[in-house]
Amino acid sequence: MRLARFYHEEYGTSYGVIVDEEIIPKPELERRLGRKLPATVEELIPTGIISELKGLTGPAYGLKLEEVKLLKPLTSPPKIICLGKNYVEHAAETGFEPPKEPIIFMKARTSLNGPYDDVIVPDDYVKEVDYEGEIAFVMARGGRRISSREAKDYVLGFMAFNDVTARDLQRRDGQWVRGKSIDGFAPIGPWIDLTANFEELGVTTLVNGERRQHAPSKDMIFTPWDIVEVLSKGMTLEPGDVIATGTPGGVGAFSNPKKLLKHGDVVEVEVWGVWSIRNRIVFESLKDSG
Repeated sequence: MRLARFYHEEYGTSYGVIVDEEIIPKPELERRLGRKLPATVEELIPTGIISELKGLTGPAYGLKLEEVKLLKPLTSPPKIICLGKNYVEHAAETGFEPPKEPIIFMKARTSLNGPYDDVIVPDDYVKEVDYEGEIAFVMARGGRRISSREAKDYVLGFMAFNDVTARDLQRRDGQWVRGKSIDGFAPIGPWIDLTANFEELGVTTLVNGERRQHAPSKDMIFTPWDIVEVLSKGMTLEPGDVIATGTPGGVGAFSNPKKLLKHGDVVEVEVWGVWSIRNRIVFESLKDSG
């Protein structure tokens, strides 16, 4: 089962769950449950109602996926937390040993982008744009000092994530926040898969159809459960937090020769068994030139 936000001519911008390849929209969910639901996914997550939605079977009334435009599953999560160098191969290509503990950074909420929307690059400000295909998860519950044994009970589900990065800003700053937080530099989605099994996941990144990254989740140094335990030792995790688990080897900046993104390139990030997001890179100065 998958939780999605979407736009539809009749319902406007709303959310629903996908069962049997159809979206059961919020009004139909309310009818089935016999009560009103919160207005947003962020408000829905802490209520625990999602556990009831998981019990729904084939839709009596649903929307075909082709009838809607899928939107980013979350618009304003409390935090977007990311990992660096969480695959041995990626750590090696950057010239570093595998880290002994998770390397943590954050992206601004304004960097979130839709699963099929353009990534607009302010190319008077950013010159070196790169992709980082990742598996991300969303917190269902909050807390501190959550053990890795308990962590699975705190995770809502998984989705695809592209940690688009301005390598020139990252290099100049010596830290990563500015180069990671350009508006639209975090496409996510196309939904939150509520029933995906982490051990069966993996990530593949294509640029203009060429495979650049491909790795199973077992290649991660730190699993989501490790990450939750380490983060929650000092940071309160909240329902709706997005945590991206790092990218495997094959990013453009460390390829030989470099394969940085150009205007018009199309980046597709697939999380195996969840689905893929697909975004076109558009340089702002060339936006109206086609």
